[in-house]
Amino acid sequence: EGIIDQREKVKVAASKGKECFQCYMGYLKGNLEEGMEVRACTDGQQMAAVNTYLNVNGERRENMGQITLTAVNGSLSFLAHGCGDPVLQAEYKLKEIGSLLKTKLMEKVKKFDGYMWRFRRSVQQVDFLSEAAGWPSVALQRAAGFLHGVGRAVTQAWKQSGIRRVLRRELPLYLDRLRGVVQQMQSELQKPLATLKDAYYDVTLKPLDEAWQEKTEEYMKKIQAFLPRVVKDVWLMEPIQVALKVVKAGLDMTTHQMLRWAEGMFARAVSAIRKPLLNLYSFSPRNCTVAVKLPVPPKAGHSLELANVINYLIEEKLMRPLQDLYNTNIVAEYYRFKRRMMESPFEHHAMLMGTKHLMTFDGKIYDLASKCSVLLAKDFAHNTFTVILNEETNNSRSLYVEMNQTVIHIYPGLKTSRVYNLSFMEENCQGLAPSLEKNATNSRRDANKIEVSNQKGVSVSCDFQYELCTLTLAGWHHGISAGLFGTNDNEAGNEWTLPNRSLSDSMQEFTQSWQVTECSLAQKGAKPCPVPAKHKVCKVFFEESRSLLRNCFRVVDPEPFYSMCMHDTCQSHELKAACSLAAAFVHLCNRNFVPVEIPPQW
Repeated sequence: EGIIDQREKVKVAASKGKECFQCYMGYLKGNLEEGMEVRACTDGQQMAAVNTYLNVNGERRENMGQITLTAVNGSLSFLAHGCGDPVLQAEYKLKEIGSLLKTKLMEKVKKFDGYMWRFRRSVQQVDFLSEAAGWPSVALQRAAGFLHGVGRAVTQAWKQSGIRRVLRRELPLYLDRLRGVVQQMQSELQKPLATLKDAYYDVTLKPLDEAWQEKTEEYMKKIQAFLPRVVKDVWLMEPIQVALKVVKAGLDMTTHQMLRWAEGMFARAVSAIRKPLLNLYSFSPRNCTVAVKLPVPPKAGHSLELANVINYLIEEKLMRPLQDLYNTNIVAEYYRFKRRMMESPFEHHAMLMGTKHLMTFDGKIYDLASKCSVLLAKDFAHNTFTVILNEETNNSRSLYVEMNQTVIHIYPGLKTSRVYNLSFMEENCQGLAPSLEKNATNSRRDANKIEVSNQKGVSVSCDFQYELCTLTLAGWHHGISAGLFGTNDNEAGNEWTLPNRSLSDSMQEFTQSWQVTECSLAQKGAKPCPVPAKHKVCKVFFEESRSLLRNCFRVVDPEPFYSMCMHDTCQSHELKAACSLAAAFVHLCNRNFVPVEIPPQW
């Protein structure tokens, strides 16, 4: 700390901590202290930062410049702030403090020179003292001249330096140009079909819409010229011409809608390219802030050389999304579009796959961890149906279905069923002659299938060949059912409702609450699973782009079925487990208007 006079001081401070180095230079005049602080910190592994602050009375008022380098989540981030106006502001502040210091020092030199001049006059009769008193004055004048010259030289060198020119003019200009290029790429990728239309115009010098209209008009003229050869009656020509115009208008409207759909599809596809571009670089010319985020190559053997980073960016962030766009299944996208346009009938549908996989009314798929008899669904409002999955001997299961006092026992493993009427159990004569027709319950059975339904819109069907059972409720049964199939109120948030109408956070609690017999949950042992050859079947069915079920992948999510297939084929060496899940997947696809078929069993 240097004291210029009683009201002015110059402060210079430096400190070093465990992770930071800090330097401060300030000027104190009266009650006002202004200074600049430079702080450099690093943790030695993932972060390094250098910050420059403008301090007023010991408080940080403004961040004059910042450089931050971080490595988090497999990416290297660089953030820099401070060029253009911040550089000019810091330059002005340093010049102001330097000018004040130089002025004060010159005043001190002049004041000291006056003291020495008066002292020399008082001792001018003593030659030795008079000559010695002149030495400090000469030294101070030379020091003042040196400081003045050094200050001017430093200022002139800084004004002519390339660093100042780059920070003040060239760097903001180049960063702004780079931002413009990135924004143009993003805008081009945001509307890919418009970009393709512009490219078509650049090549052919003709708008794509105009070319389409010319082609349709050409074909219409050919059809109109061909009609007189086929239609001999003149009075039919006018209605046919009107019909052709209607067909053309419908074709134009359909084409317009398809182009809008294709625009949205391509925009979603290229968003995988736009997002990395958006995160890769950003620049704000207002405060000259630039942020760069580079993904780090995942392989440890890759060095962070520029060539490796660029190669990784091109291959992983640009070419791979383009390859995914190339591999887009147009038919699957069409069925997804069709599914949105044509909603399935207003029904509630749940499914039991085998004896351990359930799909709720809201489409959630989970595994049944209980070996007990459990309630799948029940009409708690009018008691029109009850569906229970019973535990039988030899680890087999049966399905108990009750409708209108009619009980159906279905044994998928034995491929048999048993039907009887609860009215026979009543102690009155009126119950001696019941019939399924009287109870409005229909039972239909084929070679491998059985279906039980009633006139109130409740249907239970089972496919013995693929061990697949479904429960379908008509729309007017909204919100009446509960059980392991969930609630049929189209609310996904209350699917795990307990018998006391509270919500469960635990799958074990939810499963145990709907048990109808006393037993314990099945304990799943964590046994290692060798990769059998059957796992290849799961990939062929639910993962590969050449799958026979691929046209439905955009409508029904294949990932849960792939996971269940991998688990089931691990426990069984038969192909039947994979085929049963494929049948369940095909069933859901057909309900969503996607015509796929069960793959042939190998």
